[in-house]
Amino acid sequence: MNTNVSLVTPRLDRKPWGGRKLDRYGVDLPPDESVGEALVTAGEALVTAGYMSGRTLGGIVGFDPGVHLGSNASAAVGGRALFPLLVKLIDARENLSIQVHPNDGEAETLDRLGKTEAWYVLEADPGSVLYLGIRPGVDVRTFREAAARLDGSTAPLMRKVQAQPGATVLIPAGTVHALGAGVMVYEVQQPSDVTYRLDDWGRVDADGTPREMHLEAGFRVARPETIPELISPVSLRPAIGERHLLAACRYFALERVALPVGACLDVSHPGSPTVITVLGGKLTIDDLTLVSGSSAVVWPSATAATLSATSPAIALVTYVPDLDTDAHELANRAGGDHRTMGSFDGATGDLH
Repeated sequence: MNTNVSLVTPRLDRKPWGGRKLDRYGVDLPPDESVGEALVTAGEALVTAGYMSGRTLGGIVGFDPGVHLGSNASAAVGGRALFPLLVKLIDARENLSIQVHPNDGEAETLDRLGKTEAWYVLEADPGSVLYLGIRPGVDVRTFREAAARLDGSTAPLMRKVQAQPGATVLIPAGTVHALGAGVMVYEVQQPSDVTYRLDDWGRVDADGTPREMHLEAGFRVARPETIPELISPVSLRPAIGERHLLAACRYFALERVALPVGACLDVSHPGSPTVITVLGGKLTIDDLTLVSGSSAVVWPSATAATLSATSPAIALVTYVPDLDTDAHELANRAGGDHRTMGSFDGATGDLH
């Protein structure tokens, strides 16, 4: 039995654009409040059962980073004592701000990490979209002039992609982007809070004050040439059930698993924590039961951690890969040329 598995309870963030749909995924929402994000693996997320119950994820990592990060994750966070995978469930009742994030080098002056992220679309209202990059042919000066109006004028200059449940996109640092209204996503990202807002659709608070914008800082780090494409999942050919690779880069790999009753899967990674988020059904790992909306952290260990389905179940699994070995193993499992893996890194170049 692997003893390094923790069941976690997310931290909730109220947002002006949030809604009430997160309760569909087992999130206990406070009454009469709009909640935009459930931060499943924030540093403040509390372990409620299993390994080191009663502590926060940040506290566990800080207690012994060498043990609780592993070599892959430690490299991904630059040796900082941070939980390396910030997993969120996001309910965008309204459009999120059009924004951009710095890379690691640009964020270093703030003593922060950069922010590369990936979205897996859970639900999408008819007609809802993802804003992914500045439209080809739109020059930065035109976009910047539109952003300075602070009224949503940049939206027509953005590339819009129809949101479909099950779609995945990896968004490298420097990409101008926004999550459209009516979309719910699972997001995995670097553990960073550095966001530069370029346009917020003219929203104001109760006092009529617009949210703070960050045009100078944002346009310094923006890379208009970066236009992410949706990623086609590839089967990793498990012995039983379904296992698909959705995205991969130096900071995280994301997989979707669907297991029939009785199926098992080893989800341990000696070089990184692994985060499991259940989207449907029931699973067990160690003596912990995971139902829809539950998330667990499997801490780095050479011992197998076996995920078992007690009812038909679907889960998302993320970890920090070793690009020297894991990419080759995943490519071999997929039965493809290693060059095919390049489509999973969102134009970061990590898998080329």
